[in-house]
Amino acid sequence: MSIPFGAVVVTYFPTGEQVANLHSLAASCPHLCVVDNTPQRGDWHRAFVDAGVSVLHNGNRGGIAGAFNCGIVELEARGAELFFLLDQDSKLPPGYFDAMCQAAMVARERKGEGEEGAAFLIGPLVHDTNLDALIPQFGLQGKRVYQFDLRQLFTEPLVRCAFMISSGSLISRGAWAKVGRFDERYVIDHVDTDYCMRALGREVPLYLNPHVVLRHQIGDIQARSLFGWKIHFINYPAARRYYIARNALDLSRAHVRAFPAILFINVYTLKQILPMLMFERDRLKKTVALVLGCFDGLFGRLGGLAEAHPRVGKYLMSRSD
Repeated sequence: MSIPFGAVVVTYFPTGEQVANLHSLAASCPHLCVVDNTPQRGDWHRAFVDAGVSVLHNGNRGGIAGAFNCGIVELEARGAELFFLLDQDSKLPPGYFDAMCQAAMVARERKGEGEEGAAFLIGPLVHDTNLDALIPQFGLQGKRVYQFDLRQLFTEPLVRCAFMISSGSLISRGAWAKVGRFDERYVIDHVDTDYCMRALGREVPLYLNPHVVLRHQIGDIQARSLFGWKIHFINYPAARRYYIARNALDLSRAHVRAFPAILFINVYTLKQILPMLMFERDRLKKTVALVLGCFDGLFGRLGGLAEAHPRVGKYLMSRSD
């Protein structure tokens, strides 16, 4: 028995190649919903609408969280029971949807609930095309978090995990009902981390499907050599630095008692400071963004940067010449 499913693809200034990729996804997904976060409506929308693909112009309201919410509401109305989340550049391996839907059947059996009531999230192994390596995955036993040895062969169809990134993941209708909407106050970074924490808090299991690998580019990573050491950095704009630091600290503050391992999400922020100061552009602006993000994260000030700090936000979001 197959499970009705659909996919939400969030676009933001998509390239011609990425638009072509959307056409490929539409051919393999019965219910595809494209949510465009580009401020202005794109000329490419009409071709998808004419082909029967739902295109919603969100205009970046609520950031990527708002786009996910719009798309899932649309898929739910169309009768989907599994909601896949994809990026505009996600290129799926053959049989991806079938393999993930089979994993969902296993998750349903483990939960022992009705078809629509079974609540779970499932994510694939993710191969970072920048580093040409699998990203680390973390298992969960009670509150204990441990790193999987990805060199070992997995024998179980699904394994419990602590975190997953949104790209390539699926949310069951039951999980959507229990966990609710994505928190649009986080806008972009750690939106998926927040959803995972809320799911675990409501006893909704997170599963890793170790038999499916999704190739995905995580940012635009560059590398420089320093005294024989290879140092990687992502030249994120200042606004992203603000959201990364702020949201990680706010989530840590909110969940540290129930889930102490949440503190480790701040390691990414710390690891990027030195490479940013050494190799990236707009170092002063990004330093201001980090400091402001840490301050707001510690005091729980969320929402869009432009609304929270109109004058400083305009400076941080301005483009350099």
